[in-house]
Amino acid sequence: MVINNYKGGQLANRIISFAHLAANSMAHGYKLYNTEFDEFCPYFEATSKNKFLSYPISITVFNNRFTDKVILKLFRFWTDITHLLFTATPFYRLYRIFKSHDKKHLAFDLNDPSFVKDATSKRVITQGWGFRDDANFFKYQDDIRNFFTPVELYRNKVADIMKAARSKADVIIGVHIRRGDYSRFEGGKYFYSDEVYADKMMQVENKFSKHGKRCLFLICSNDQINLTNFPSLLNIEFSPRHFITDLYCLAATDGIIGPPSTFSLWAAFYGKVPLSPIYSKDDLIEIGEYVHRC
Repeated sequence: MVINNYKGGQLANRIISFAHLAANSMAHGYKLYNTEFDEFCPYFEATSKNKFLSYPISITVFNNRFTDKVILKLFRFWTDITHLLFTATPFYRLYRIFKSHDKKHLAFDLNDPSFVKDATSKRVITQGWGFRDDANFFKYQDDIRNFFTPVELYRNKVADIMKAARSKADVIIGVHIRRGDYSRFEGGKYFYSDEVYADKMMQVENKFSKHGKRCLFLICSNDQINLTNFPSLLNIEFSPRHFITDLYCLAATDGIIGPPSTFSLWAAFYGKVPLSPIYSKDDLIEIGEYVHRC
């Protein structure tokens, strides 16, 4: 069995990490317990009901979230102290990849024979964000989308927003304007001004207009957006929304632009939507074909 004992980042980071662990569990048949998704459980069909089709996956170890939280927090404290002394005991095998992989931006291959052998025969504890199984993520991608389908409340909100948007345009482009923590992330490299986003949106609009298609830009952001900063663009939709609504609205568009982010990456994967990351304020934006990547 594998018990995930680490919270890495915000919503999309946590979804992607969980999804890769789940894919590996599904492929090799071992039990997976991920108690570290707790605050996001109510938003998704599988996690809200703790039912992952017929797979041996659970969001609780002891069938009680409070007990899980206390015991696993104590265990994390224990491993913080002891991990330099030993990673294997008669009770568990610890895979802790903060320094070896996460800080170096490296992925830990969950199909490593030693990991699979331990996961299928011992009690394994995972601590880190970079656990990945790309092959089985692709193989089980439809099941993964099923797990992280939002609950009916948010599906209905997304459906209403997109129905209204579709009535106003031929093409809906999602624009992820990431602010907040991006003022510090990578030294603020991807913290773009409204003028930069407006320029990219105009590039997209001009290309579609040449084919006689009307664009609507659906802005999703963790910041307040002043639409007067986009004077040359007539068809823009923005309002403060719950982050689940924003995420799955992006997934329902015809294309997504925005800075490199797991938020837009997950939306593109879930909706099979083309994603055009803005790596630089000087980038030329193309809305191409959907490419599987997560």
